[in-house]
Order: sequence, then C-alpha cells, then structure tokens
Amino acid sequence: MYRCVVVTMLVALTAGCAAGPAKEPTMSSAILPAEIRDDLQPGRADFAPDLVYIAQPASEVRYDKILLDPLLYFAPLEQMRLVSPGDRQILMNNFYLLLSRELEKDFTLVRFPEPGAARVQFAVLPVTADAVALDTVSTVTPGSGDDAVVRDLLASPLLKGREFIVEAEWTDSQSGAVLGATVDRHFGRKAIDPDALTSWTDVNELLQDYAVLVRYRLCQYRGAADCGTLPAVLR
Repeated sequence: MYRCVVVTMLVALTAGCAAGPAKEPTMSSAILPAEIRDDLQPGRADFAPDLVYIAQPASEVRYDKILLDPLLYFAPLEQMRLVSPGDRQILMNNFYLLLSRELEKDFTLVRFPEPGAARVQFAVLPVTADAVALDTVSTVTPGSGDDAVVRDLLASPLLKGREFIVEAEWTDSQSGAVLGATVDRHFGRKAIDPDALTSWTDVNELLQDYAVLVRYRLCQYRGAADCGTLPAVLR
C-alpha cells in the first residue's frame, strides 16, 4: 500500500530536521533559485541533508505519487572535460534508475503532472565557486530493466580529487509551487575515498546508498513503521 505524505513531510526529506542559523551561500548552485539558496538552513538531525529549505505549506495537500524528472549534471565550462561524456551519461542514467527504484517502494512514480504528485529535480555538480552550465541529462525512464544499469566496466577518474554535491528541488507537479529543497555533499556520506572507486560497481554502490538515504529520510519523517536499514557507511 502506497503511503500518503502530508506536504511538510514530503519536502523536508529529513529524519526530523532541526535547523540552525542560515548559511550564506559559498558555492555555485545548479538548479536552486537565489531566494531558496538564501533560505537554506544547515540540517542538524541524524542523516539530515547538509542544507535544507522547507516552504510553508499553503494547504494540507497529500502526496502519494512522485514525478522524478531526468537527472542533470552541471559543471564549470573549463572543467567539463575532466569526466568523459560517456562516463557522465552513465553516471546520470545509473543514478536515475537507482533513485527511482528506491522511491517506487513507497510511492507511485508518474510521468506527467497529476493531482497528488510531487515533482522532484535532482542535479549533480562539483563543489565550485565558478558559474556552472548544464552538461548531461539522464536518458532512461522508470521501469527500465536491470540490464540498463551499467555495472562491470572500469570507471574513469570519476570523482578523483573532486567534491560533488547533490541538489534537489521539490515542487507541486501541477501548480509548480516550491515545496522544499536539499543540498548534500559526498552523496550523503561524511567523506568519499576516490581511490576506492575503481569500477562502475563501486560507483553504483555510492549512488545506491544515497538513494536508500533519500527514501529513509522520507520514511522516518512521516513516522512509517518499516523504513529499512541504512548502509553502515551512512550511519
């Protein structure tokens, strides 16, 4: 049975997200408008995002569906060649599939705006103070088979010497009203050992753990009974 979520539960994406003083932006953003960046707050609870914004709900709309937009990869213009085009595409496609498979455990994934559907846009970008531009868009869709996840090829130096952040913006799929936003460094981990990422199997584990974390935050915040167990690396 899909669980309905009150708007404030859906967009917080935190396991009880107490927040501290607002943090002034010190890095570039890919998708978050300036007014949201100005209102980002540090997440303080266990497993909370590094930064979070929660809009004041206009109504008690309940969401039991998610419209997951294609994932976006942004990079400074002069740094786009640090990761090969093929690897950037694999990264976005794999990440999209792994996120969708976790979210569909609790929500119906839809492809078009409809009542009761929250829309979420995820973007990946390196930590930088330089302006960034859109580079790669995921091309897979929910329901793609297991063989759509690239696994057993050697990865280029995908994260070597780089810090990446994941931004997410949640909106009402019909009205476009902003519900909330999150920012995570290191794909939700405290740190990443880039030397350990030698193949797509290793990279997928990183992406899968983050997808589990997103689902876990949603589940914990709404007080559901069975939220599963977080990977040890995130605890």
